[in-house]
Amino acid sequence: MSTGPVALLVAVVGVAGTLLAPITTAWVSSRSRRQEFELQQRSELTKRHMDDAQANLEHRRDTYVALNSGARRYRFQMMEDLYAIRSGADPGPATEIARVEFQDTYAKAQMLVPDDVLQRCQTVRVALAEARKLLTPLAGSAEHDQRKWQEAHTFLMEMWEAILAMQHAHASGPRHPDDRVVRAGRPGRPGRLTMG
Repeated sequence: MSTGPVALLVAVVGVAGTLLAPITTAWVSSRSRRQEFELQQRSELTKRHMDDAQANLEHRRDTYVALNSGARRYRFQMMEDLYAIRSGADPGPATEIARVEFQDTYAKAQMLVPDDVLQRCQTVRVALAEARKLLTPLAGSAEHDQRKWQEAHTFLMEMWEAILAMQHAHASGPRHPDDRVVRAGRPGRPGRLTMG
């Protein structure tokens, strides 16, 4: 083979390499930047999802706390009214305020709380409404009916079990894996939350 065609071939390859090198470099660089951008986007999306999940969990916890404290406050105020009725005094306005606050919290919870937990909350809501129905005639009556008073008192005392069931449903509801909350207490008695 003569040196002319070889030299021409080497020159063509050299020129092609020189011309294609910037294009190839730009393409590889562009692809690398695109992959880096996509990786960053995925990372940000994952972080956003985790932040949303954490915010949702915290909002749900706040709702659980509000439901629990609202139900307890409403029941407590009805107990206070019951004892006020027995001593001949009129019930105070705090019970109505507690009732409205609990109803508002329950309405918000319907949008956030899972159905199985919401069933327990509904049971408490219905029990509170039934207790109010038992209390209303006593408050409006001038005479003291001991039997009806005792019926309302017994109902309010037994309602504690429904509130405990709601608390248990809240405590055993969906959690983030890092949540380590342990319920300490005896069966039938309110426990305290401790971090485990």
